[in-house]
Amino acid sequence: MVFDRTENEPEEWDPEEELYDPDSDGLTIPQVATEDDPDEAISGIDVPSVSTDETDVSGDLLQAFWALVLVINAALFVVSLGALLLVFEGDVTRGGILVAAGTVLFGLAGRRYRSFRADRDDGTADDSPADGDRSTDDATETASGDGAQPQSPTRSDRK
Repeated sequence: MVFDRTENEPEEWDPEEELYDPDSDGLTIPQVATEDDPDEAISGIDVPSVSTDETDVSGDLLQAFWALVLVINAALFVVSLGALLLVFEGDVTRGGILVAAGTVLFGLAGRRYRSFRADRDDGTADDSPADGDRSTDDATETASGDGAQPQSPTRSDRK
């Protein structure tokens, strides 16, 4: 055959050979055992495990968040598509319907958010003031959580 090697031909140079040689001066890639080679020695790297069974938020907050994310994403897509149809195609019928449907979805998301906030505030009205009742002086906090630091919008940080 034409592509068979002869005994006089030198070995072909492998550019990746140095990557797996631990004695080389360059970058080395460690070998990892796979399911195909269970006898292969695994390096001493410990893989950290992270517990995912508990979350920092309640189930109803998590459900409301993801529902709002999906509705807002759909609304943004529909409004954008409708605006593209209006501007580039001049299709007032379909573009107008899509923009109107997206606006309705944005309104639905806003209504759902406000009703969730109202339900949540009704249960915790005695514990903390509502966002509208807070004064502007204690609205900003430091990153370390030391407390509120009032800042004027015209204040300059230079001395």
